[in-house]
Amino acid sequence: MNKSSIIQILTQQFSTPDIEYIETVQRLWSGYGNITRYRIGAQFVIVKTIDIQTQQRDHPRGWQSDFGHQRKLSSYFNELIFYQQIACKTDSHCRVPKLYVGQGDDSQLVFIMEDLDAQGFSLRYEHAPIINNTPQSPLTVMEISPIAASVIKWLAYFHATFMQTPAQQPIDINNQWHQGTYWHLATRPDEYANMPHSALKQAAKTLDEQLCNATFKTLLHGDAKIANFCFSDEHNDVAAVDFQYCGRGVGIVDVVYFIGSAFSSQTLTDFAPLMLDNYFAHIRHALHDRLEQVQLDHLEREWRGLYPIAWADFERFLMGWSPGHHKLHTYSRTQTTLAIPPN
Repeated sequence: MNKSSIIQILTQQFSTPDIEYIETVQRLWSGYGNITRYRIGAQFVIVKTIDIQTQQRDHPRGWQSDFGHQRKLSSYFNELIFYQQIACKTDSHCRVPKLYVGQGDDSQLVFIMEDLDAQGFSLRYEHAPIINNTPQSPLTVMEISPIAASVIKWLAYFHATFMQTPAQQPIDINNQWHQGTYWHLATRPDEYANMPHSALKQAAKTLDEQLCNATFKTLLHGDAKIANFCFSDEHNDVAAVDFQYCGRGVGIVDVVYFIGSAFSSQTLTDFAPLMLDNYFAHIRHALHDRLEQVQLDHLEREWRGLYPIAWADFERFLMGWSPGHHKLHTYSRTQTTLAIPPN
């Protein structure tokens, strides 16, 4: 969508001609569209446009297929549903941008959203800097990495907000994807076929079933890499973006994906247990008035048990999608071995 078309939409929606294109923030993965920034009077907004009709996609790793194309289009509609129907349930503990306008047809989708930079969330990272890289006791996650501490807290409160149990389903999330994340087995048949024969490939279905059959489910962000979080100047506040792959699942999957995106193998070896403790402390606090102690204990025991399963499930995806990926490291292999013990 060109600038003049976007300005026309903004003019109609905000009833003012005082609109200015500021910049292109980024281009979407595989050429599906753009994220741009506009000024409307004294206000700044983010405009995300998705071109549905364009068929030629330039996937960075060569995974072009109609199946993948349809998965990607579904993810953008899934994101629209999140912002229109689900995002209003979040609060300051798990901040997300407000959606001002969300519209779409057979040719394009348009999201007009709050500009988080203008709200004080202007910092972005590809990796989480470590303040104290010496594993010694006692340390807190904040002392290791304020960035990690903020995201782990965000994830815990987001998961607590949408927690689903057999006896207690306070928030309807039926319109989101039945299974969150972009790498789960049902959405990656080509990558699975590309995997070499291995114990991991043989266990793929079992790993997926273990994650799907958990008692405690919530709403996953689904792509909780560090680059999808926006930080305040002091790193003590954070907001999240990019909810294309939001859907049901076990919260530990988001945690695994986040810390895997933010930290090296050695840092994970040294500090992942502390990060897990921090996550469960937050989620217990967030759920203390909704779940009984025995339920909280069950939740933590179940999700801790699924921690290596989640690592192995993501490693399964990487082994088919990009076998030389830098996230296939010693810590990941260790967790996969715990999930799939050698015969």
